[in-house]
Amino acid sequence: MLTKRNLFMMMTIIAVVLVIFLSSVVLKEYYNDYSVNHMAPTETVPKKEEHPNADSDLPPVYCLGNEDNGYLEVIREWTEYRKKALTVFSSVGEVGESLRTATGEKPCLLADGLLLDNNTESAVQMLTEYVCQGGVLIFYRLPSYGTIRDSAALQNLLGIQRLRAEAVQLKEIRLYKGFLLGGETHYSFEAVSDPALADMDREIPWYDVSSRTKTYMVGFLSEDVQASLGLHNEDMPAIIWRSNMENGSVFAVNGDYMQSSGLGILDAMLYESQEYSLYPVVNAQNLSVTGFPSLTAENEEQMAAIYGMTSEQFCRDILWSSLVAAAHKGNWRMTAFVSVKQSDAASNKPNTDIFIDYLKYLNEESAEAGVSLGRIGSADIRRSVSEEKAALEELELDYLFAGGYLRNENRKKLADLLDSGGKMRFFGDIRTVVGEYTENGRILGWLTDSITLQNVTSNAYQHSFRDNLRLKSIETALGYSNVQVDIYRVLNPASANDEWEAIADKMASNIDTYWKPFSAFDKTTVSQSDARVRSFLNGSVQSEKNGNCISVKTADFSEDAYLLFRTHGEQIADMTGGTFTQVEEDAYLLRLTSDTANITLKSQTELFYKE
Repeated sequence: MLTKRNLFMMMTIIAVVLVIFLSSVVLKEYYNDYSVNHMAPTETVPKKEEHPNADSDLPPVYCLGNEDNGYLEVIREWTEYRKKALTVFSSVGEVGESLRTATGEKPCLLADGLLLDNNTESAVQMLTEYVCQGGVLIFYRLPSYGTIRDSAALQNLLGIQRLRAEAVQLKEIRLYKGFLLGGETHYSFEAVSDPALADMDREIPWYDVSSRTKTYMVGFLSEDVQASLGLHNEDMPAIIWRSNMENGSVFAVNGDYMQSSGLGILDAMLYESQEYSLYPVVNAQNLSVTGFPSLTAENEEQMAAIYGMTSEQFCRDILWSSLVAAAHKGNWRMTAFVSVKQSDAASNKPNTDIFIDYLKYLNEESAEAGVSLGRIGSADIRRSVSEEKAALEELELDYLFAGGYLRNENRKKLADLLDSGGKMRFFGDIRTVVGEYTENGRILGWLTDSITLQNVTSNAYQHSFRDNLRLKSIETALGYSNVQVDIYRVLNPASANDEWEAIADKMASNIDTYWKPFSAFDKTTVSQSDARVRSFLNGSVQSEKNGNCISVKTADFSEDAYLLFRTHGEQIADMTGGTFTQVEEDAYLLRLTSDTANITLKSQTELFYKE
């Protein structure tokens, strides 16, 4: 029986719970200082002058190749990141003369093998002498199959013991662990569900390499072909390998992988040719949500037909919760680039009031808001950006918009948004610009002396074979990612493949699965990564090994220096001047908290003696 006393106690408890619940909501709302961008540092570091002294860890770089061969852009980008002067030669004779007269540390030579098609024997003799004297030769593109077939000396230089076929069809490509970060990966052409994702070259020349080589990536044939020819694993077509010759090394790439994945491959090759490898990285993983929130109803008929709701309802009730869930699963920090209008053609008036709610949401998630620099079809980019600025100013916000997103179609118009001092005309607080994805485009750099460029590196909706190899390459070289979730595509679907139901699961699965091997790197917003990019671009590092100790010295890092340290079978026993985190076997992420540091190594295998 329910007495008055029990009823009073129950009502009191319900009242207390209700007050506590409502109080927490009120306090949460009251203390949500959404008008402050907590992710943006209070000060920024400008561009430093070029470093007059090269880092001691890497040799000078010579490159044999033509400007239009499609490879020099990535080579230039890599040498700039490593702060090395690059000398480009267009003929074998020029590079041979420079190698003969070079003094000091022997240069690292990157070569386009197609330039060996003429005067092959004299060129091979010069390259062989260079390698035997301790040089590191990298063929970023192999000579033609016919040139290799007709030159025994070239075969010896490359470590090729047999030419089997000018073209063979592969069943699978295997990237072995220990070369690029991310572990061993099998790219199976037969197991992939979507053939469009199997975008590596399936037909390549078939070379057998000798026992003095080490293979890092290899193609596999079908079991039927292997059985019929009596082949073993060592007989499979080599794709990336190293050939040792006296005191030097020759690296070879059988295919066009250097065009899109050259940054990490070059670092990995030099690591394989040295006792250890140590170089700066950014240590930042970004999730850039572009065109979100969208504040103007622009495609309502299609939205109603597909989702049964307005675009505003869809963004608030469906998109936001999905994005937060995916970000939480992978511990990502979002940067949402707001679009007052997605397109210049939109005629409806924007509802900027809802942006306040999104700023609160972003603040609760330790995320950040940025702005869009130009719209779809921006004939006058100044006008469209000034309209975006005016619409946001009506909210009377003090929010610091530190990041801007730029579509590829507006890239050439970007200069119209810059003033004579290198700052943005309309959003003067912008410190970094995120550029849309281009496979062979530059990743990081200085846009002006005060604004950095951070291009998108991956599309969250798609992860092909080439995308995966490129991810491993960029993480190896930079410890960096900038993954794009393009909301314009969702709000304006060109087909059923663009609808949220079709791509939401792919997005969530991709950003969780493929970035797990790189969990040692920090998740950041673009403002946070901007500070690290500035340090990376400005800073330099030198190191020296003496026995089992390595002394490290850095310069011009505005904050802590992040370095990738790779060994060959040694572990870090102790470190002063910083901390370390193991990325994977033989690879460590170092965080230097002072200008100098000392690393003590130990072997992974200990010797024990019994009396």
